Amino acid sequence: MSMVEIHNSVAKVYEENKDTLEIFECLDEFSDTQNFCDHYGFDIEDSCNAILIKAKKPEEFYAMFCVLGANRLDVNHKAKEAMGAKRVSFASREEAEAVTGQIYGGISPLGLPENIKVYMDKNVTDREKLFIGAGNRVSKFFLSPETLIQLSSATVLDLT
Repeated sequence: MSMVEIHNSVAKVYEENKDTLEIFECLDEFSDTQNFCDHYGFDIEDSCNAILIKAKKPEEFYAMFCVLGANRLDVNHKAKEAMGAKRVSFASREEAEAVTGQIYGGISPLGLPENIKVYMDKNVTDREKLFIGAGNRVSKFFLSPETLIQLSSATVLDLT
């Protein structure tokens, strides 16, 4: 796989951690979680979705939340509480791409700007191995939950 196909910040993380990250190439049309699992034969419980949330009050800022593909992030209670915000919403596609520098549908919790805090649902730690976006829609990373938490500097909480 050409590193040109991976966002620069994610490529740096990969280069520094090749021993703990595997890359899986996929077709763009199968990048979305359910389609990826159906087409390539993976369990949705082994997927980890990265969701960018925008705090609106008291000030505007972003945080990344990671939950298993079959789970739903509790945005209005648990995400809001984790961020210490009064109002939150899902970042738009345009915001997510601008803030992360990555491609929507393949955004990774790895290689994010330092001002974006990462929160990981505790259920993620129950899996042996996960796949996550690699910054684009044509590749995924496979890694252990421990590696994901370490490389993303995530805080593990009950988020679902």
